[in-house]
Amino acid sequence: MNFGAALDVAIGLIFVYLLVSLFVTAMNEYISSFLNKRSEFLLQRVQSLLGGDGSEAKSGEWSPQMCAVWNHPLINALKSHSLTEDHGTKRGALLKNAPSYIPGKTFAAALTETLKPSETTHLSFAQLKTAVAGIENNEPLKAALLPMLDDAEGKLDVFQQNVATWFDRAMDRTSGSYKRWVHRLTFWAGFAVAVAFNVNSLQLIDNLWRDPVARAGLVAQASQSAQGASEARDVEANLTMPAPGPAPAATEGDEAAAPECACDGGQSAADLAQDLPLPIGWSQEGLCALVHEPLLSLPPSKRPPSVCKTPYRSGWSATVKIFLTLLGLAITGLAVSLGSPFWFGILQSVTNIRATGIKPDRADGTAQK
Repeated sequence: MNFGAALDVAIGLIFVYLLVSLFVTAMNEYISSFLNKRSEFLLQRVQSLLGGDGSEAKSGEWSPQMCAVWNHPLINALKSHSLTEDHGTKRGALLKNAPSYIPGKTFAAALTETLKPSETTHLSFAQLKTAVAGIENNEPLKAALLPMLDDAEGKLDVFQQNVATWFDRAMDRTSGSYKRWVHRLTFWAGFAVAVAFNVNSLQLIDNLWRDPVARAGLVAQASQSAQGASEARDVEANLTMPAPGPAPAATEGDEAAAPECACDGGQSAADLAQDLPLPIGWSQEGLCALVHEPLLSLPPSKRPPSVCKTPYRSGWSATVKIFLTLLGLAITGLAVSLGSPFWFGILQSVTNIRATGIKPDRADGTAQK
């Protein structure tokens, strides 16, 4: 087996996955923003913490605590518009106005403030404990807050810290749920892109293995993109590296300059997609090949000018061909679901191996470390 050719095929395939992943990532961000999914996950978690069972997502009234906290000035400051909202607010408008993130300390301060009796100016711990014990028709919230009160040992700031920690842990679970949703979306979006542009992993492997010109061109583009990104990171490291002696504090302009350099490599890689010799895209010949016999299966004297004019495949042959096509598209979707950062890291590692080569064994036959 030609190891060099196999490595080049792997580099080309990885680079294709990277380009498709970048496209799918941008598409996912648009879909998530359009559907306000971050705000939706946040709102559902806040409803759950404040005594809801999740049914408020579709119907039902909010608890008094939910209404009070959600419309608190500290929370309103994080929204797009400071509006009074409740279960009667249209779902789309509610999610569009909702924040994508709430700090734990902000939530704790808002909840504590809503528990304060209206006639009280300065809330004492005893008043807070009485207010929590007096919560009606919201046993889940009361059951969650009472242990925090006991753990606070009479200190209001400790109670708020407990609430903030409780909220942050809930947000961690929400973040995990959101990431799982994004992962599923990435797979289906990747599969849809693979189907739309015929990014068939099995076909790519076969074509790159058989076509050394396309393979060499794709490897050159991949190596150039990986090297460009590495150089951009080196520039960023030099910009942020502390000087040997006293140095002036970094300005906001300096901080903004480094990420811009780091993005140049990724942006150029995406722009190169239009010029790459990739065996992707649908054509009439490619569609006919799914159900027609290949040209090479016929004697030269009986080969028509197009595969679309060859005899139809047998039932079993057509089934296998379509199955392998769907399998190749599904493999692309699974690969894209791993994300562009994963494939970029793999691309750099593999291109480094190709550039340095494999270390020869020592004279005694052992491998070099």
